[in-house]
Amino acid sequence: WPVGRTIGWYSGLVVAAFATLSGLAVYGRVLFSAHMTQHMLLGMLVPLLLVTGAPVTLALRSLVPAGPNRPAGPREWLLAVLHSRIVSVLTHPVVALVLFVTAPYLVYFSDLFELAMREHWAHLAMHVHFVLVGYLFYETLVGTDPLPRRASYPMRLIVLFASLPFHAFFAVALMATDSVIAAEYYGILARPW
Repeated sequence: WPVGRTIGWYSGLVVAAFATLSGLAVYGRVLFSAHMTQHMLLGMLVPLLLVTGAPVTLALRSLVPAGPNRPAGPREWLLAVLHSRIVSVLTHPVVALVLFVTAPYLVYFSDLFELAMREHWAHLAMHVHFVLVGYLFYETLVGTDPLPRRASYPMRLIVLFASLPFHAFFAVALMATDSVIAAEYYGILARPW
């Protein structure tokens, strides 16, 4: 297996561990700025690094086919998932783009963020959601794993550039808001500073 792919995969795991197990994770529960740093790492950097590892390709190369007259095994299950209708829809570049750019709006401009801050399971689900949505987005752009259909390079470039203004607008909208996001949660913390 290429060393670059191994380095990419393990780098993604190290960054994910840093974002979820270090002091950043502790302060992410009490400081919105630390939380957003954590969110950016988990939603943008970790998925990009994991995609460069090409884990599906590795699994397909290493899993042994079931053989004739044998029940389907993990390799066949993985191929069935890859060829499923849901994966075909989710890995379409436009669908991946919509999921990638709407996720922050849905979380931070609704009550979902406060729920995620109050409930541990919801916080974990939010992290997993950002990693998965980011993974889908980057897989459609730069991934090498087999997909039901792969977009052309011009289409990938259009999708990439289409995502930029949505994230820029999200940052501006977040900074320009007059209200504190999850004000009740942060108020309960009674931070002395």
